[in-house]
Formats: sequence, structure tokens, C-alpha cells
Amino acid sequence: MKKINTLKRLACALLLLSAGLLSGCSLNRTAARVTSGVIHRGLPSVYSQEDPQYVKEALPANLQLMEILLTSHPDNKRLLTNTAQGFCGYALLFLEDGNPVRASGFYKKGEIYSARALKGAAPVAAKKTDLAPLFWNTFCKALYININRDDPEAVAELPTLEPAIEKLLELDPSYYYNGPRTLMGAYYSIRPRMFGGDPDKARAHFELALKGGGEHFLMNRLMYAKLGAVAAQDQELFENLLNYIISAETREGETRLPDEVAKIKAKKLLEAKDELF
Repeated sequence: MKKINTLKRLACALLLLSAGLLSGCSLNRTAARVTSGVIHRGLPSVYSQEDPQYVKEALPANLQLMEILLTSHPDNKRLLTNTAQGFCGYALLFLEDGNPVRASGFYKKGEIYSARALKGAAPVAAKKTDLAPLFWNTFCKALYININRDDPEAVAELPTLEPAIEKLLELDPSYYYNGPRTLMGAYYSIRPRMFGGDPDKARAHFELALKGGGEHFLMNRLMYAKLGAVAAQDQELFENLLNYIISAETREGETRLPDEVAKIKAKKLLEAKDELF
């Protein structure tokens, strides 16, 4: 209940401040800057929720409000990055499986906002301060490509992923629960073998993603099963990873929501294994 009240307080704060913005009062850029701090501090409470349906229903309004705030402070890097994370995370957690077209739109929005935070900088020129927007930009693009593999224009973007992920690995391979390792595993899984895809390299990166801070982040194992194990056509690995997720103990903290969703998705993937192998 405390966590739900925290999310409600965040929504109320955003509503009040955005109302001021829309009415034309003097809050303007100052309000947007202050509110971006509220959002940044409040995001952990969102991802620590134990009720996926509640977040699925509550988050879209907050995403829209974040976009409203960006109209008053369009160059706010932190707000741009958090908005990108919000759209990408929502697409992965709640849209991809049932509505890939809508998920694609959310991924594109996340890609656009994170690109704005990077101010057009190429991945090779990214600095430590660009780590978060570069990660979410690459994350959005990779998952967009994955659910649009039948679109030649989307697949043509695959080569742009590798330099971006290599830069992320250089800056901080442990970022977001070893996220760059998972992204590189996804890259080698998505890419066709005749064009450089490599299930063995994918497995190596996914295994590294399960070390240290990424060991208990269940989404890492879900991506490993969904992409890496399927690309390698390794049904035993697929089942072991998904059964681990399903039987994993519930853990409080900032990964509670993605962990809960990973459990739901793992059960559905297991039910669909005959279609994948």
C-alpha cells in the first residue's frame, strides 16, 4: 500500500504542476526542471511495485505528463532520458506480446527522446554523462528491430547497434543490471547468421549478464531465453532459464515490477515452446 501511495503522490505532483503549465502561469521552465527531479526520484517507486496491472493502467498518464513538461523544457537531458526509459520500459513490459504495432510506436518515441538527450552525438563520441541516454536509445532501437524483423528498413538498422553497444561496454558494462551485456547478447541473437549473427557469442554475453548485479534481475534471463536460446535452438537451455524465473523467490526493491512481469512472460513462453523449436 505504501508503494502504491508513493506512485499516486508522484502522479498528483505531476498533475498539479502540469496544470500550472497548461494554464500559462509562471511555472514554465522552472516548474519543468523541478518536476523532472520529482520524476527522477519517483521512478524507483514505480519499478518496485508488485502489481503489474496497476502500473500498466497508471503509467501512460504519467508518460503523457512527462511529454507535456518537455514542451516547456525541451532540452532537459534528465527528463528526456527518463521519458525514453518510460516509453521503452512500458513497451517491453506491457505491449510487445499483445500489440507489437503499438509497442513499436512506444519504442520509436523512446528512441527519439533519448536521441534528443544525446544531442545528435555519435556513439563513439559518447561520454560517461551520456551513458543513460545512450543505453536507452540502443535498448529501444534493438527491441524495435526485434519485433519488426520482417521490415527491411528496421533490419537495415542492425549494424548501427554494434558500435553503440561496444561504447556502452566501454563506459560501464554493469549499467542497469549488466544491460550492455544483455544488449550485445540480443544483437548477436537477432542478427541473421549470414550477416554476422552468432548464437555462441550471444550466449557468452548473456552468461556475463547473469553475473554480479545482473544475477537476480529476471529480465536478463527472460531475454536470454527468448532471444539467445531460441536463436541457438537450445530447448533445454530455454526451459531451464524460464523455469528458474518462474520458481525464483520474490524480491523487494527496484526490480520487483520487471521481475513480476518476467514471471508472467516466462509462463507464456513455456506454453509456446512448440512454436519456437
